[in-house]
Amino acid sequence: MKTEAAEAIVDLAKSGDSPLYVAAMGCVTNVAAALLMAPEIVKDMVVIWTSGYPSSAPHSNRPSLNLVQDVHASRLLFDCGVPHIYLPGYHVGAQLNISLPEMEQFVRGRGAMGDYLYHLYTNNPLHKMFALEDTARRTWVIWDIINIAWLINPEWVPTYLTSSPILTEDLHMQTDPNRHAMAEAHDVQRDDIFIDFYDKLATLS
Repeated sequence: MKTEAAEAIVDLAKSGDSPLYVAAMGCVTNVAAALLMAPEIVKDMVVIWTSGYPSSAPHSNRPSLNLVQDVHASRLLFDCGVPHIYLPGYHVGAQLNISLPEMEQFVRGRGAMGDYLYHLYTNNPLHKMFALEDTARRTWVIWDIINIAWLINPEWVPTYLTSSPILTEDLHMQTDPNRHAMAEAHDVQRDDIFIDFYDKLATLS
C-alpha cells in the first residue's frame, strides 16, 4: 500500500548520508509499506518501535494494540532484517505511567502544550471506554514516549542483543537463535525520562 508517509520514509532513507531513525508510533503499516516499496532501504534505516511483550515471554501478544492493528506489518518488521530497536510495551514501557498530582504540579501551566496535555489527561475518553472509576487516584501510561526517550538517551532504555523472533499465527513470539539480531529493551529509567520531560515543559512556561 503506497502512502504519503511510506513515500516520505523511502525518500528520507535514500537521501541521507547516515541511517534514518524511524520512531514508529502505533502500528507499523507505513514502515512496512516503505520496506515493501523499496526493499533496498533495509540497510539505510533503524526502526524504533514499542509493542507487545518481551520476545522471551510466553504470552500471546493479542492485547497489544500497536501489534494487532496490522499483524502483517508487525510480522514483516521482525522478519525483514531491518535494524530494529524493540521496546516491549508490557513490563517495560508500562512503567512510564504518570499521576494526576504530577500532571498538576509539573505539566499544567507549562505553556499551551502543558495545558493541552493536562486537558487530555483529565478528559481521557479511555476512562469512559473502560468504565474506570476513581480516576483521580489512577495513573495513566504514556506508552510511546519510550521511543523518543531512547532517541534522546539510549541509557534511559537499556537494551541487549537477541535474535529477532518469529511472530506465530496465534501471536506468540517464537525464538530462533539462527535469525538475525535485534536490540530489545529490558528496563526503563522512568524517573530520568519524566524529569527530562518536565524540564523541557518548564521552558515553555
